[in-house]
Amino acid sequence: MTKTLCKITLVMAFVVVTLGALTRLLDAGLACPDWPGCYGQITPPKSGLLAEDNAKAWMEMIHRYLASALGLAILIIAVKIQVDKALSSTVKLLSLGLLALVIVQGLFGMLTVTMKLLPQVVTLHLLGGMATLALLFLLVLQLRSVKPVTIPAKLKSLALVVLILLSVQIAIGGWTSSNYAGLACPDFPTCQQQWLPDMNLAVAFNITQIHDHNYLGGGLLSAQSVVTIQVVHRIFALVLLLTVVTLCARLWSFSDARIPVAILLALTFVQIGIGIANALLLLPLPLALAHNTGAAILLLNVVYINYILLSKMNSNNH
Repeated sequence: MTKTLCKITLVMAFVVVTLGALTRLLDAGLACPDWPGCYGQITPPKSGLLAEDNAKAWMEMIHRYLASALGLAILIIAVKIQVDKALSSTVKLLSLGLLALVIVQGLFGMLTVTMKLLPQVVTLHLLGGMATLALLFLLVLQLRSVKPVTIPAKLKSLALVVLILLSVQIAIGGWTSSNYAGLACPDFPTCQQQWLPDMNLAVAFNITQIHDHNYLGGGLLSAQSVVTIQVVHRIFALVLLLTVVTLCARLWSFSDARIPVAILLALTFVQIGIGIANALLLLPLPLALAHNTGAAILLLNVVYINYILLSKMNSNNH
C-alpha cells in the first residue's frame, strides 16, 4: 500500500512541477495577489475579472490545490512509514526529510506571491519542487529492489558530479526564467551576433539585491545583465553536456548500466535541442514548457543512475 501511494504521489509531484512551470510561463503567478485564497475567496471571484485574468487565476489556484494535496499525501506517507517497523531507518529518515521539504515548499509558495515574484524566491521554489520530485523518486526506489551496478569509485564520483552540475544548471535556468532572460539572445550559437558579448556577472547574479517591485512580465536588470544570465546558462549547458558524454562513454562498458546511460545521453541532447529551439523560435509556450519538463525527467534519470551506482543505498526495504 505504501509503495503504491508513493508512486501515485510521485506522479502528483511531477504534475505539480509542470503546472508550476506553466503558471510561470503564462504570467499567472500573481493572478491571485493574496495567499492562500484568491481575492479573499477559496476560488477566483466570478465577477470583477477579465476573462483572461480569470483563467490565469484558476490556473494559479489549481496549482495551489494540487500542491496542497501533494503535501497531504506526503504527510500520510511519512506517518505510514514511521509506524512500519519493517522499514529501515534510511527510509524513515528520507520520508521525514521529504515532509520537511514540502513544508518549506509551501512557505516558498506563499513568499512567491507576497514578494511579487522576486527572482530569488521563484528560483528557490523551482529548486524545491525539483528536490521534492527527486526525493519522492528516491523513496520509491528505496521501497523496491533495484539491482546495483558495480563500478570503480572514480565513476561513482563522476556520476555525482553530473548530478551536481545538473542541479546548478536547473538553478541557473530558474534564474533565467524568473528574470525574463529567455529571449536575451535570439540567435545561436552567438548571442546578439557576438560569440562573447559584454557581461556583468556581479550584477546579473547578485542574489542579495531585493526590491519591493512587481516582477510580473519583467525585472529590474539591465539588457547587459539578462544577456549575461543567458550566456552563462548556455556555457554551463555545454559544460554539463561534455561531462554527461564523458560519463556515458566511461559507463558504456558496464552492460547493466547501458539502458539508463543511453536514456541519459538521449535526454541530454533532446534538452539542449529544445533550448536552442526556444532561442531561435522566440520561446513558444509548448517548447518552453517542454524545456522545464525535460529538466525534471533528466533529473530523475541522473538520480536513478547515481542510485544504482551507489550500492550501499540499495538495501532491500520490503
